[in-house]
Amino acid sequence: MVQSIAIADLLSRADAGEELLILDVRNAQEFAAWRLEGRRPVETVHVPYFDFIEDPEGSIARIPQHRDVVVLCAKGGSSEMVAELLLDAGRRARNVSGGMIAYGDYLQPVKVPLDPGAGFEIWQMNRRGKGCLSYVVRAGGEAVVVDPSRCADAYVDFVAHLGARVVRVLDTHVHADHLSGGPELAERASAPYFVNAGEGTAMRRTVDALADGDFIRLGGAGLEVQVLAAPGHTPGSTLFRVGRRHLLSGDTLFVSGVGRPDLGGHVVAWGRALFRTLRERIAPMPDDTVVLPAHFSSASEIGADGIVSGRLGELRRGVPEMRIMDERKFIDVMEAAVKTPPPAYEHLIRANLGLENPSEEQIAEWELGKNQCAASANIAASR
Repeated sequence: MVQSIAIADLLSRADAGEELLILDVRNAQEFAAWRLEGRRPVETVHVPYFDFIEDPEGSIARIPQHRDVVVLCAKGGSSEMVAELLLDAGRRARNVSGGMIAYGDYLQPVKVPLDPGAGFEIWQMNRRGKGCLSYVVRAGGEAVVVDPSRCADAYVDFVAHLGARVVRVLDTHVHADHLSGGPELAERASAPYFVNAGEGTAMRRTVDALADGDFIRLGGAGLEVQVLAAPGHTPGSTLFRVGRRHLLSGDTLFVSGVGRPDLGGHVVAWGRALFRTLRERIAPMPDDTVVLPAHFSSASEIGADGIVSGRLGELRRGVPEMRIMDERKFIDVMEAAVKTPPPAYEHLIRANLGLENPSEEQIAEWELGKNQCAASANIAASR
């Protein structure tokens, strides 16, 4: 009988540096587009499933011997059959439950380090397979959830585990790479939901009215979360400053780049707005501001403490786009970074606006793969 390993266990072992050999049996196109990543290098061999069908012995011979093999496919079915072939051949093999779809859905909660006696908690919910980050901010028995993924149950259960209740649900912007769980979570929790789509954008969602500079108070007013308008990645992009030092930056500022301003087809206008947000809204903040973004590009951006974050003082020096002081040059760099977004992004944007009502199967298909939300102009920007 084939034994299985869950994604959470696999990632934990890979992050710890355990010697594992992943056998990926997806087709070449799928393998090239998206792979499982650990915080340390993971040895991976690619042998497509149909090679095992056509030539079982030859395919097995391509796999290094005397290794513990973990077999991975898209959903966990083909990989289970390959694992059984390996077991019959006397090899040690396990199957990854749920495959890459499970990897793309897995949420890993990690507590953000805060000063002693802070009086509140921030949990970063890392959707490792997609590079998506959401947040649970708790003070006393109240919690705010920011940028939740579509699996609302995970947030309901986690907040309950913390001994709190969800009192607000916030999105930093209308997401393009995944379906927001915000509306569903807000309905489940009977809590207000906020997202700003930007002026002139059709929105068929009931949203809470929050304005630039407003404060959300948690835990008997013991914690303040400030709402800060940050147009650029999208016209309605919003930052949330938690307490004095922590900034939930959405897709405005990442730890190694900035959000792409071209998804709406208005790269010059949105790029100009992004430049002003970076220079006028974020740059004046203190160096010790801890930036907590909504996405990351690589597992290498996960810090030793398990958190994707950066001190603003370091990001000013390390993010090339933050070093550009001239608006025209910034626009040039953003125009050079324009790339065709995945076709699914248009559908996901419409779904997040409430203009489409896709099936679960469609959503799962649209969300496959890592996010492509960052501008890819680091080389040009550093010139």
